[in-house]
Formats: sequence, C-alpha cells, structure tokens
Amino acid sequence: MRVVFRADASAVIGHGHVMRCLALAGALKELGAECVFVSRPGGEAAATAIGAAGVPLHLIDAAENDQRADVAATSAALGCRPDWLIVDHYRLDAAWETAIADEVGAVMVIDDLADRPHHCQLLLDQNWHDSPVVRYAGLVPAQCETLFGPEWALLRPEFAAARSQLRPRRSEVVRILVCFGGADAPNATGQVLQVMGELGRRVELDVVVGAGNPHQAGLLDLCAGLPQAHLTVGARDIAQRMLAADLFIGAGGSMTWERACLGLPGITIAIADNQLALSRRLAEAGEGVDLGMLSGDALARLPAVLESMLADPVQVQGMGAALARRCDGWGASRVAQRLYGLRAS
Repeated sequence: MRVVFRADASAVIGHGHVMRCLALAGALKELGAECVFVSRPGGEAAATAIGAAGVPLHLIDAAENDQRADVAATSAALGCRPDWLIVDHYRLDAAWETAIADEVGAVMVIDDLADRPHHCQLLLDQNWHDSPVVRYAGLVPAQCETLFGPEWALLRPEFAAARSQLRPRRSEVVRILVCFGGADAPNATGQVLQVMGELGRRVELDVVVGAGNPHQAGLLDLCAGLPQAHLTVGARDIAQRMLAADLFIGAGGSMTWERACLGLPGITIAIADNQLALSRRLAEAGEGVDLGMLSGDALARLPAVLESMLADPVQVQGMGAALARRCDGWGASRVAQRLYGLRAS
C-alpha cells in the first residue's frame, strides 16, 4: 500500500500536524506500507523529523492561501497513484479534496476543528467531544467512515511502550516538565519561566523546546538564572521525561494525549484557539487545571495555582490517574489497521 501525507509545519502553526502524521506513518510502515510526505517549506525541524523517520519528503511551491496552486503542486508530487492521501491541514477543505480525488485511491482527513466541509472516505478526530457525530453533521459525505476520540490518538510507539513502565508517581511534586510544543511562536515557555520566581528553588524544572524554537538564546539565559532548571532543545526522549515528571506545564495541543497515555497531569495554557475547548473539558472532569489562553491574567494566576498543587500532591496523583484512562497509546496502530481494512473492502 502507498500512502501520501499532506501536512505542513512552521513557527506559526507548530509541528503537531506533521508529528501526528509521522506517528501514523510509522504504524503503516510496520504493516508494510510505503509512505511519502508532501509539505510547503518552512518547517525545518519537522522536515528533519521526517527524514530521521526514513520517510521521503517532497516540498511544494504554493502560496498558503492558494488552494488551486496547492492542488496542482500536490498532484505533481504524488508520483504513482497512492492508495490513500491523508490530509492534516486546517486550510484545506472539500474543494481541495474534491479537486485531487480522482488522482488517489481514497482520501482520509485528520481534523479537530469541525469548521469546514470535507470530501473524504475516512475522517479522524482524536479529541474528546460529547457529540462528535453532531459536530460533523453535514460536513462529511454520508458514506464517510468516522473515527472519533482518543482511542484513535496518533502517538508514536514509544508512548505505548513507556505506558507499560508506568508506576504510581511520587507522593510529592518534585519534577515539573515545561513544554509548549515544537515551535512556541509566542514564547510561552519564557513567559512562564519568568513568573516561576522562587518556586524554581523547590522543584526541578525540565524545560523542553523544539529544535526550531526561535527563542533559544533567551531561554538559556532564563534557565541559567533559575536554580534546578535545565533546558533541552529537540529532546528525543519525551516519553521518558513524562514518566519521570510529576506535573506538566504547557500547551493543550497534541501533547495532551501523550500525557494522557502516561498519566501526567498538567496546568495548561493555550497558545492557539483550537487548544482551548479540550483543555477546559479535561479540567472540568478533574483531569488537570486550565488557565485558558496565554495572557497576563493566566500568567498572574499560575504561581498560586502551582502552589496549591504542590501543597496537595494527592490531588495531583488523582488527576493523573483519571487522565490515564483516556488513552492507551495504540491509536496509530488501530488507524493503520483500519486503513488496510478499508482498502481490502
């Protein structure tokens, strides 16, 4: 089976689209599939990750808002007709998918916004919604198969492997993982570290940023001034870091399901609108604390929230245990098997 992925990454949109597609590509390769990525330039760190996974990458020259040029460029990069074209892109919709449909066996869409129509045979939304069928009503064809919820979350295999090592966490919060994803354009990492103050003397801060983070120099200076803070750029062992941590501070993006797999509770501060709803729902369910969108108010509230969690580690442990029931880490394998099953049928 031959599968082409259409996903982009940049300092503005982050690396989440590419990284979850890479997780699915890995599961497909385990089943014998040939995988290829098609992307616009701009996500150098994501391109490096694609290359490290041994997956070919074709860069296309198309303006971000020109769907017609994007279709033409993607079509030229397809090569021989793929069995599946998998699209993970907020700016592409049914018009784009319809225009390229005749050149591929079938189209799968990965989405979580439910804000535009799609022309596809399979749609995946890995987030938690009360009524996902209602959310996508009228946005997908009647015959489209849908996969909803975190049981389908696209995680790399190291997370399921690390879950098998999961043990009850410490009876106190000793180590905090601070991570706002691969890009962190607004430098939420730096803003959070600036308000940590004396708290940094009481806990170990494991600060992780992506290789493409543009704020590295300033973050190095900040961490140098915070006792027990250590900065890692482009960490390749994030699953093990999550196992070692007692608490997380970061965004509510695709890392949410990585944390869920490993039962790591967190304080979330959104750096994109599409992160808000899920973080709020998990907080309402008692599976974390959500401070909303990155703002002066959210940063001002962070020290008091963190102090309360440091003072109540039993509550933190309970949040992690509840979160761990959401996701087991095998979603990518399930989706890969479904793609093969649909092809056979």
